[in-house]
Amino acid sequence: MTKNNLKESWSKLLAGHSYILACHQRPDGDTLGSALALAHMLRRMGKDVVVISEDGVPENYTFIPESETVISQTDRRDFDIGVLVDSEGIKRIGTAGEAISSAKSTACIDHHVPNGEFGDIRVVDKTLSSTAEVMVELFDANDVEIDKTAATQLLTGLISDTGAFRFANTTSRTFEIAAYLQSLGAKPSIIAREVYESRPLRAAKLLGRALMSLETDKSGRVLWATITGNDLAELGATDADTDSIVNHVTAVKGPKVAILFREARPDSIRISLRSRDGVDVNQIAKVFGGGVHVAAAGCHYDGSLEDAKRDVVAEVLKWMES
Repeated sequence: MTKNNLKESWSKLLAGHSYILACHQRPDGDTLGSALALAHMLRRMGKDVVVISEDGVPENYTFIPESETVISQTDRRDFDIGVLVDSEGIKRIGTAGEAISSAKSTACIDHHVPNGEFGDIRVVDKTLSSTAEVMVELFDANDVEIDKTAATQLLTGLISDTGAFRFANTTSRTFEIAAYLQSLGAKPSIIAREVYESRPLRAAKLLGRALMSLETDKSGRVLWATITGNDLAELGATDADTDSIVNHVTAVKGPKVAILFREARPDSIRISLRSRDGVDVNQIAKVFGGGVHVAAAGCHYDGSLEDAKRDVVAEVLKWMES
């Protein structure tokens, strides 16, 4: 993204009066923080803005300023501009897709490579750590002043998508932006605590179930954990409580690929894949209609939990052998 591109995109974004900003399903800190920061800036300019997340706001992200303004559904179809925020395809926003598509103009702001060419306005840079980082560059190029509220929203996105600066997508520019946002009043220690150390008891118990379920293939190259529908029901947990569990699976020394299988409902399996040492789990996820990053991807499997484990693990081993 050049400065001229960012200026042109911002000018087009400001052409509307009413906006709907959509977060992806099972929202994380990046999609929520980035969408809320953009909404905050637009509202300061007198714009009418709605932020929508089909799955609401997970408990550990309710600390984000203005998160209470997020809605889960809308019947409005009169928006000037519909924006996908950190949601690389219209399919990832669920029921919000109709409202976004009905807008007079559409936009995509992301650090993933979007599926297809969605968006009349496109602000996309896959070299950046997070959509929050994209948003900072957009604001900076257009001399938009970031206040403490937006700084906190954006630093939440940055910390969330870099695993508190532990992931390989963290660059020197990421640290520069983090320092800049901190200087504006954002508190990284508080954000990290809320994101990673404020789980409800049921989520901690669910992690225990997942770790007790760990399995590996004969070679030890692939490790996976399973969360069943019964686990969720018995603990009173939700799918949102599975967030970050795959990172605990990834922390086990030795395997090249870590997988979390979770039974959202019978014959509907959500799958998270993580890798190290160059294994491209994005390509594996694409086989099952998913994707996102080389080292972190996800997909969905229509079928039983046992079939999902068999087929996905087999695909991982096939990719490794090729």
